[in-house]
Amino acid sequence: MHQKDIQLLHAKLLELLDYIDILCKEHKIKYSLSAGTVLGAVRHKGFIPWDDDVDVAMPRPDAMKLLALKDEFKEPYFLQHFTTDPGYPYPFMKLRNSATTFEEGLLRYHHINHGIYIDIFIIDGMSKTSVLQNRWKNNLLWIVQYIIFAANFWQKPRLKTFIPQVLLYLVSILLFPFKINNWLIKALDRSMAKIKFEEATLVGAYMLWGGNKEAMDKRIYGPGVKMKFETMEAIIPANYDAYLINRYGNYMQLPPEHKRVGHHHPSALSTTVSYRDYYRQKKRR
Repeated sequence: MHQKDIQLLHAKLLELLDYIDILCKEHKIKYSLSAGTVLGAVRHKGFIPWDDDVDVAMPRPDAMKLLALKDEFKEPYFLQHFTTDPGYPYPFMKLRNSATTFEEGLLRYHHINHGIYIDIFIIDGMSKTSVLQNRWKNNLLWIVQYIIFAANFWQKPRLKTFIPQVLLYLVSILLFPFKINNWLIKALDRSMAKIKFEEATLVGAYMLWGGNKEAMDKRIYGPGVKMKFETMEAIIPANYDAYLINRYGNYMQLPPEHKRVGHHHPSALSTTVSYRDYYRQKKRR
C-alpha cells in the first residue's frame, strides 16, 4: 500500500476509534486498545507507521452492552456482528464506515458490509486458575472458525474470477448445513463465553492471532489507563508493559525494514467511495 493511501486510511480509522471512544464513555462501556494498536500507542504515540488497522477489545459484558446499542449507530457507521450482518463470518464485531470501501482477501467473496473498519474483539475468561487448563481450545475454535468462513462464501461470479468463485461456491454448498440459522457461529460464540469474565483469572480474546499468548492475568487489563493516540487519548491495558512483553518481547525495538508492512493487503480501498457504489461500478465492468 502506498504511503499516501496509508495516511488516508489512518485518518478514517482514527474517526472510527474516536466514535467508539465517545460512545463507550457515554454508556460507561469499558474498552481498551488491543494488540498492535497498543504497541502503536506506546511506541509511536499513535499508529505504527506501516500498520493498516485498529484493534479494540472489551470484556464480554461490555461487548454485549455495545451490541445492544446497534440501532443507535448513525450513518455511515455500522456495528457489524453475525446478528446484524448475517453473512459476516466472525464471532467478534467490527465498526464499519459504510461510506468507504475496504475489500480484502477471501472476505471479498462474502456478501457483507465492506466499509473501512476497526476490529472489536471480545475478552472472555480463558481459565479460572493462573494456569491455562485447556491449551487446545484456541486451536479447535480456529478450526471451527475456518469452517464458518468457508460456509459463508457468496458473490455473483464475474468472468475475470469465474473459476475461483465457482470453486468457492462449491465449498460453501458442501458446508451449507453449518450455515443454517447461523447455528455453528452461535455455538462457537457460546464456547468462547463458557468461562465468565468475572469468574476468570486468565482472560483474553480467542479470535486474536496470539493463540495461547492471549491468556493473561485479568489484572494486566485492570481499569485501563489513558494514552495519547495521534490527536486523541485512548484507553490501553493498565499494565501495558506486561501486556506488550507477553505479546512482543522487546517491544520498543523496531522490526527489520522488510517486515514493516501492513498485513491486510486490500484489493480495493477508497475513503470516498462507498462499498455499495464500488460493487455497482464493478458489476458494469
